[in-house]
Amino acid sequence: MTSTTAPTPQAPTLNNYIGLAVLTLLWGSAYAFIKHGVETISPHALIFIRIGVAAILLTAWAFVRKRTLPPLNDTRWLWFLGLGFCGNTLPFFLITWGQQSIDSSLTGILVAVMPIATVALAHFFVPGETMNLRRAAGFALGFLGVVILIGPDALRGLGGTTFLSQLAIVGAAVCYSLNAIMARLLPDTPPSVSGAGSLICAALIAAPFGLMELASLPAVPTSAWLSVFWLAVGPTAIATVILMQIARTAGPGFLANVNYLTPVAALFVGVIIGETIGGTALLALATIMAGLWLARKKAVQPG
Repeated sequence: MTSTTAPTPQAPTLNNYIGLAVLTLLWGSAYAFIKHGVETISPHALIFIRIGVAAILLTAWAFVRKRTLPPLNDTRWLWFLGLGFCGNTLPFFLITWGQQSIDSSLTGILVAVMPIATVALAHFFVPGETMNLRRAAGFALGFLGVVILIGPDALRGLGGTTFLSQLAIVGAAVCYSLNAIMARLLPDTPPSVSGAGSLICAALIAAPFGLMELASLPAVPTSAWLSVFWLAVGPTAIATVILMQIARTAGPGFLANVNYLTPVAALFVGVIIGETIGGTALLALATIMAGLWLARKKAVQPG
């Protein structure tokens, strides 16, 4: 058993900001690879392969770093189970299921609920993450920026016959919020170990449906396998370690900013491949940045 506790949160450092930028790029790249992979690989099989390969990679990485997984009677395995379920298996399934009947633009807006949900939940469960009017206004402004970037027309699809699908996407966003909070409260554990442990648990949860679909999988092109492999390496394995590190040092509120920045990353990827940034996109970018600045701005102490 372990009696270690989570470290005291600190003000975001340069490494935290670099980690957030890398996490944004990794998660921002995931949707294109998912879209390509799921064309020939069924959703449950894709999720299982993605998580399973990532679990193997992180376990090997922890071994190389001479880190050992805790014994099975260690209570941290309960934390790993919660992290794997809320951070990988359940939200991956909810997003995959939900996107079968709603547009990706509306999905992007609904997932952007995550930062607001994280700050609200952290207020009650995480010391030092107190909600105040300034932080709430900053996150609300960031959410408005995401709506502007993706396009207000996407909101016309709210409710109606796809309400349950929309609810699934919001549920995934709340799962990510819970995952960020649990990563912060997890008893002190190296990120490579907590990442490996959570992904092992996530893979075990995903195995029953994933293995059944793998057994009946048709011929898959090499490009699809490469897409799934990158999803396992980048947006899952590497991203999980970075997530654990940021959540534990800078806190879940800071980590939640990634859901506002991911659409920004997609915007710049579009510029790289030759797309043009319009005035609306620039307004959205300015709104998101202003919201993040307001949310992170320290209150002025009376003199």
